[in-house]
Amino acid sequence: MNVSLSIDSFPLDKEIARDMHNLLGEFPIDYNTVLNAPVWQKSDAKGFAVLAYAENGDLIGFATCLDIMGLHHYEWSAIVHPDFRRKGIGTALADGVSFGLRQREAESELAVLIEDKNASAFLESLGYGADFKEILLGAPALESEELPEGLSFMPYGGEQAELTALLVAAFDEEVVPFLAHNIEEAGRDIWLMKKDGRITATAAFISEEDVLWVTSFAVDPKEQGKGYGQAFLRWCRYHAFLEGKNQVLLDVDTTNEAIRVYEKAGFLPINTIEYWKRKEEG
Repeated sequence: MNVSLSIDSFPLDKEIARDMHNLLGEFPIDYNTVLNAPVWQKSDAKGFAVLAYAENGDLIGFATCLDIMGLHHYEWSAIVHPDFRRKGIGTALADGVSFGLRQREAESELAVLIEDKNASAFLESLGYGADFKEILLGAPALESEELPEGLSFMPYGGEQAELTALLVAAFDEEVVPFLAHNIEEAGRDIWLMKKDGRITATAAFISEEDVLWVTSFAVDPKEQGKGYGQAFLRWCRYHAFLEGKNQVLLDVDTTNEAIRVYEKAGFLPINTIEYWKRKEEG
């Protein structure tokens, strides 16, 4: 069959975004997150879409590719209408992504998918290998919540040195560029939980429609095991309510022992997200 491809940079115009949303509505699984639907029309989004059209002009598949942190590291995913699978459209979309990445001089890429054996086999056929997995967790907003005595919850106020020390202790030095991005990037708000004036836990919030995303969550390693992480996460749910959000979402590596902390704070698994890397990247 004859299929035409086009590449459009973000932000997408409303007609294209409408057609993409309509196509997503054909699937029983929610692919909005892996396909970055909330940012398609945002003026500050750094990325693009590859669109596949049938001869009659109908959109039958697309891929989206996003530089999430503004560090020339892109994550992409693709979808094809069920009636048009096994016709080479997925491969054509992946080729379009590769072309777009070369144009933008991307330094690295990851392919992202909701855990599925057919999608995994497709990426393997393209020369990708599984890299790591994350669990997407969600919890409803809380209408009320109180922090334990002695703790306070507040927006970031310039405590960069102290916050950097906490994040490096919780992760490693590679987290420093991500902290800078969270501080500088519009639409990201860093919040702190303090005990006796010292930062005990932190996270960055990203608002998307009726959802509050929590990212870069960390608890001071010296204060772990005392319930502070659970208290912070429950307060995040209350903050979401104050912001008029219905749900709080976050993702965590499947090997992270902190998953039980999230579950105790009321977060339940939604799905498992797989990240794939080109084998030649090592």
